[in-house]
Amino acid sequence: MTVSATPEHTVGAGGSAGSPQGDDRCPGVVRLYPAEDGGLARIRLPGGRISAGRLRAVAAAARLGNGLVELTSRANLQVRGLPADAGEPLARLLTDAGLLPSPVHDRVRNVAASPIAGRHPDSVAPTDDLVAELDRGLCADERLAGLPGRFLFAVDDGAGFTPPDADVGLTAETAGFSLSLAGRRTTLVAAPEDAAALALSAARAFLAARAAAPAGRRAEGVRAAAPGRHAWRIRELPDGPTEVARRLGGGLLPGAVRTGRRLLAPGVTIQSDGRVAVTALPPLARLRPDGLEALAALADDVRLSPWRTVTVVDAEREAVQALEEIGLVVAPRSGWEGLSACAGLGACRRARVDVRAAAARRALVRAAGDPVEHWSACERRCGEPADAVAVFTDAAGLRIERGRP
Repeated sequence: MTVSATPEHTVGAGGSAGSPQGDDRCPGVVRLYPAEDGGLARIRLPGGRISAGRLRAVAAAARLGNGLVELTSRANLQVRGLPADAGEPLARLLTDAGLLPSPVHDRVRNVAASPIAGRHPDSVAPTDDLVAELDRGLCADERLAGLPGRFLFAVDDGAGFTPPDADVGLTAETAGFSLSLAGRRTTLVAAPEDAAALALSAARAFLAARAAAPAGRRAEGVRAAAPGRHAWRIRELPDGPTEVARRLGGGLLPGAVRTGRRLLAPGVTIQSDGRVAVTALPPLARLRPDGLEALAALADDVRLSPWRTVTVVDAEREAVQALEEIGLVVAPRSGWEGLSACAGLGACRRARVDVRAAAARRALVRAAGDPVEHWSACERRCGEPADAVAVFTDAAGLRIERGRP
């Protein structure tokens, strides 16, 4: 299948005046976010995959700041509390480790994938090579540096462990990899060797459609969708999925994609080859440098997931005890499962209470199977998963709501 689209915008590191990215302030390594506790750097890990050497590099990066390392909802890592002069040594450290292959593409290397990556009994195809090819192709195209920092690719091995709302999704099927756009199925299917090219063409088509759209603009500080050429996601474009599919020579199919219906819970999973994968949960998605180094000593292939878990594939059962000794939760159905919190007091100037301490107390009394909960220290509810029960504070006090208004 031959697909072509010509976006009209390129950017340098951190964006340029010619890029219509509006107030997109997603942090990266090149551009830090000024949090209350210092600079925050987000390190992209395509497919959530990180080697032992790179775990040690992230641990060293965290020691440039306050030592806090967080797992994000896109299977990336971020380090906190960086001083004003940390930018250059941080970039040098992560470049040497291979974690910053292209500074101009720093914020756009958002690729989610199954943490099992073809090893689950329900998997249809392996995905590691496809994720790597997609990342290489993304970094090789200067035009794609113009993607917003929130734009998301997903590569699903057929077992359904990736987010359902990815802007560009590839799902393994018997006939190849099917393309989805903003959670909508399309008529487009590519052979494994052509799947990365199809996904990249879809990203170019988004940029072209955005450039041709009306010049609607997002108000400063407003998180709701902005129409037209300041859109961050395909779903924010007028008829976005339909328009991008049309530019690719395809159309939409009825129904939504079937990914995102399940998560890989803490515990042991028997792989299709008979070996095991062990999944663990860092409490409230935080690790310290010594924990990263202990992970690096345990395995050379660690996988993060959008549900803020850590998975060691092709593992021995002894990995369960080793992960518990690091301080991770391996027991299934604990009170920590499905519980998250924002950065909280001391890390965000908007925070009103020590919400992380409150969430940790809540973990001790939550029952197995309780709904997903997200605790926030203000009404912005940053980091809240879709359909979570939100526990947050506003000017009137504590509030509990289901789903975003």
